[in-house]
Amino acid sequence: MRRLLVPLLFVACTSVTDAPSPIVQATDLIEAGPLVRALKVELQSPAPLTVRYGTAAGPDLEVRSAQALAHDILLSRLRAERAYRYDVVGTSHSGSFETGPLPSDLARMTFAASGNPTMPLVLLHLYDPEGFKGYAIVDGGGQVVWFWRTRDFPFGMTRRQNGNFVFMDKDRGLVEVTVAGDVLHELPQDVAHREMHHDVISTPRNSLLFIAFDAREVRGKRVKGESIWEWSPEEGSTVKRWSSWEHLSVVRDRGTRFGTEWLHANSLAIGPRSNVLLSVHYLNQIISISPNWLAIEWRLGGVNPTMGIDEREQFFGQHTAREISPGRVVLFDNRLEKGDYSRALEFELGLGTAHKVWEWRPKPDNFAFAVSSARRLLNGNTLVAFGMSAGLNGSTGPTEVYEVSPSGEVLWRLIVTGPRVMYRAEPIASIGAEKEVVESRR
Repeated sequence: MRRLLVPLLFVACTSVTDAPSPIVQATDLIEAGPLVRALKVELQSPAPLTVRYGTAAGPDLEVRSAQALAHDILLSRLRAERAYRYDVVGTSHSGSFETGPLPSDLARMTFAASGNPTMPLVLLHLYDPEGFKGYAIVDGGGQVVWFWRTRDFPFGMTRRQNGNFVFMDKDRGLVEVTVAGDVLHELPQDVAHREMHHDVISTPRNSLLFIAFDAREVRGKRVKGESIWEWSPEEGSTVKRWSSWEHLSVVRDRGTRFGTEWLHANSLAIGPRSNVLLSVHYLNQIISISPNWLAIEWRLGGVNPTMGIDEREQFFGQHTAREISPGRVVLFDNRLEKGDYSRALEFELGLGTAHKVWEWRPKPDNFAFAVSSARRLLNGNTLVAFGMSAGLNGSTGPTEVYEVSPSGEVLWRLIVTGPRVMYRAEPIASIGAEKEVVESRR
């Protein structure tokens, strides 16, 4: 039985002007999407508006809307099976609502959090072949506060300038999704000619880059190389920007895992000079592509490198490489060919050489055979995710996420139970326009 919410009293914002308080003419509250409510407010005259909402246990959130006569406000970052109250600040209007349960396959997963994270939310790529497949956002307490279901493996995500999510679904393709769960644009998967996989990122031009296989005949056999495509959803156009066949040699540039796949690229990132970083799994290498797509600037580690590293610092089967500042590269090193432990690494690039300047691994060690991620936060901390469940391809498990400081201190840990694979963990500042209220309540 759900408990009734004890009404909350929110502190109203005090205006520094003599502007009259807005007068509410009508309101309407509807369920807009997964753990999202849409509140429509009509005023007597145009005015800015603030709506605060929360549960008896908190946290309290607020959304601010610019001056208008009619406001459409999304109440996001809701928890399942909770009673909420909302207040239109500066007016007498308030209301309440209850959220329903999570879908049963997602509810079977558990997210056990400990510590105090500095980022409010984390987006997880979750895959259970017999259960939930898709993306779920959890808060610092390990509560699911948003989700999106895929038909197959969740293969990467990004956010556009408008705040919409773009998700890669191995079966469906690329899908642009609003906070309310509406699909605005979709680029269908094309396995025969342009099979997209592993990553999608947004660009300063408000377009999207994604990885796709580029197959050619090599001595009578079909071999999958790699290409990078650019999609402009509003224009409905796709352009191939780069192909491995034009910049690498299928004869000379190959690793020990070469087969029907030549390179197995697994992440994209835009660098500080608008260069594009491509993580190449089968070469144990990070490649920097020039901003005009015409040349490879450098090749870090692995096969035929132009940026050599000490063999004791070599990474194996790496993921999520990013150049976080000029000459600084952070990545997740699976250590696939070693099979002992996985770690997060940071390199400083020099003239033809690179040196490890930071490394982190948990205690006890965790070996993730595949997937996983390392993301540097704006405050200098790093979000490190080990995405393989225990026993899967020799992985030790558990499936877990850490936020760690530059000194290696663990600030927050999330243990995820249920999915077979957690592809990545991404830091998220907010779902919609919601922000946590910092002042105390009376």
